[in-house]
Amino acid sequence: MKKLISVILALAALLALAVPAGASFPDIADAQTQEEVAVLQMMGVINGTSANTFSPNGALTRAQFCKMAVVLLGRAEEEPLYRVRTIFPDVRAGHWARGYINLAVSIDIGAGEDGKGGTKLIRGMGNGTFQPDRNITYAEAVTILLRMLGYSDLDAGMSWPKGYLELAAKIELTAGMNLSADQALTRAQAAHLFAKMLTTPQKSGGAYYNTLGTATADVVLTDGNAAADDGTLGAMKTSGGKTYKTVSGIVPAGLVGRRGTLITNEAGLAVVFIPVGEQKTIVVGKANADGENVQASWVVDREGQRYQIPPATPAYTANETSTYGEIWMDLRSGDRLTIFYSAAGRVEGVYKSTAAAETAMVARTVGAGNPFASLLGGAVSYTVYRDGSPASVGDICAYDVGVYDAASRVLSVSSAKLTGRYENVWPNPQSPAKVTVLGVELPVMDMAIEEVAKLKLGDNVTLFLTHDGQVAGAAASSVVRTENIGVLEELSGVAVKVTLINGVKLEGNTASTGLHAGELVRVSSGTGQKLTLSRVSGSGVSGALDVAGRRVGTTALSGGCRLFEKVGASAMREIDLTDLTVASVPGSQITYGHKDSAGRIDLLILNNATGDVYTYGMLKNGEPVSAGEDLYNHTILVTNGDNPGGTAPVISNMAIPRDGMGGVAVTADGQDAAGVVTLTQEKGIRRSAFTTRDGQTYVRLSSQEMRVSEQVQCYNAVTKTWFASLADARAFSDDLTVWYDRPVQEGGKVRVVVAN
Repeated sequence: MKKLISVILALAALLALAVPAGASFPDIADAQTQEEVAVLQMMGVINGTSANTFSPNGALTRAQFCKMAVVLLGRAEEEPLYRVRTIFPDVRAGHWARGYINLAVSIDIGAGEDGKGGTKLIRGMGNGTFQPDRNITYAEAVTILLRMLGYSDLDAGMSWPKGYLELAAKIELTAGMNLSADQALTRAQAAHLFAKMLTTPQKSGGAYYNTLGTATADVVLTDGNAAADDGTLGAMKTSGGKTYKTVSGIVPAGLVGRRGTLITNEAGLAVVFIPVGEQKTIVVGKANADGENVQASWVVDREGQRYQIPPATPAYTANETSTYGEIWMDLRSGDRLTIFYSAAGRVEGVYKSTAAAETAMVARTVGAGNPFASLLGGAVSYTVYRDGSPASVGDICAYDVGVYDAASRVLSVSSAKLTGRYENVWPNPQSPAKVTVLGVELPVMDMAIEEVAKLKLGDNVTLFLTHDGQVAGAAASSVVRTENIGVLEELSGVAVKVTLINGVKLEGNTASTGLHAGELVRVSSGTGQKLTLSRVSGSGVSGALDVAGRRVGTTALSGGCRLFEKVGASAMREIDLTDLTVASVPGSQITYGHKDSAGRIDLLILNNATGDVYTYGMLKNGEPVSAGEDLYNHTILVTNGDNPGGTAPVISNMAIPRDGMGGVAVTADGQDAAGVVTLTQEKGIRRSAFTTRDGQTYVRLSSQEMRVSEQVQCYNAVTKTWFASLADARAFSDDLTVWYDRPVQEGGKVRVVVAN
């Protein structure tokens, strides 16, 4: 307990000025260093050289390292008692570290009850000086840490520094480091050594962190700003649903979403959280999950790498523990997902960051340079995503909203806006914490309160939104206006549900008529707080889509352009340009395009360009559905590996051949078939005809090579069952039949493979 109290007393900056609680350092590019610094930050052992920098390549003095060691040993409260002594002539009364140095050289490690037989934690130089301001060397730092672990000169073989360095390597304290004995230690290297020491075995047995309190393994830190039991914020929340105040009052952002070991003291306070095991944080590109089929359950990151994640995999957020199968639909392009692996490389869990942006900025003007430069805290190496897609500074438009995540070095730019009547406010117009426009209530960020307070209830306004739906700024619609374009998801009488392209979900009543679920609509404020809906007509752009050239006609796509696809009245599906297998999409298949303020296309909706909207498999006729007066409608369903019992039947105006292979696209309301296709087969395909390149699988047919769909369904014609994967089908038989939807030149893909 004495050691833990001393950690509380040592929260002053140990290397220089303190930084804000939980802050990350933009000048640390290495993820491992960022994590190690965060661990030591939480303990109060290390801080930055300014409010925004850590200076990882800067040198560390003997005095600074000495103080860090004393604090970690839990002896910092004794320091004032040693300020009055003079042990070294070059550590006089005016030196800031006088007490720490005198204390450190007085500490005996491994001494018996009689005080004999120990080894001094730190020693002076052979000439009687200490040289406090000289840079500490690698050998000196390793020696001090080994002594903190209980090892002595006898354990090291009485040969310095060779014996100490060999011992450190043997117990893996210095694993991954390759420095010469007299090389000056950088601040990043010191952080690595101290963080590694926490998990290194002591001479007496057990990792060093066991001296700090009680250890709990396999904990996921899910929230770094949770409410403690007494209602105060700033506590850490774990996967077990428990919350802990911390000894230091700090929960570094770089530790949130990590899995590791939690150390708590006798008072129930968190002393430190140490990430353990292999874990990787990715930026999501696309995600999918379907039933229990592992092959259809995956995430693809923005670099195109695929990660298979079983639907039952535990999934953690700041608010709950569920499964990947339950959260995947909430994953958007640009979201951060941390994947936890077992020692054998299996996925054991995922963490989805749900933390709301705390600081944002509106790009009032654009031109030379990055309009969000002041938001970056000096970072010069970062990645830009606009509306979830990779972009550049040149893609940023006026009134976009920027949020910077220093931990992942990602600048997330949102073009999302909402224009409509200012309907309501809470708690009052002078201090708006929440505002209502188009029937949806949105939180107002602190930095936007003053601007929103200038608006008048009843006026038409435009809200500037972060990627997570917070209001970062606002203006009268006469100054800035945007079209609210979305998909009519549900229509029941006058009640409607619309999902805007920017992700905002609207619910309300409308007087608009003649619309159907699945249509693309414009939404504006109607009378009496009703929504006015109108069908979007006209594509808004002209020309064909040049896939490689990223343009429609002569108009370029923006770096953050979002693409969607639908089939008639079907629900829309977001796609990437990489999903297209053709070089060009004719203008007749472009349903709608929207241009940003710079004249670039930032939204494009295609009609059946990839064929991926359909669900493919074996088509079957369902039970007829009464249409009244002895009339009946046909119904159709699909059986496949994801739905071996069949999908929900939908109404179709056609009967299909028995057990034919095909696909069905379903209307947005899930009741009707928006489209039905039958597949074309080619028999006698050998398993060797399949090949993989650039992350995609292809198959050689008699007259062409065709891409195999990522969601390809595989059927066993012998057992009349469905395979879990294409690999299983190829392993079962060397006589395969492939079924494709259309020719290669029209964007066709192989949808079903049958093993005979």
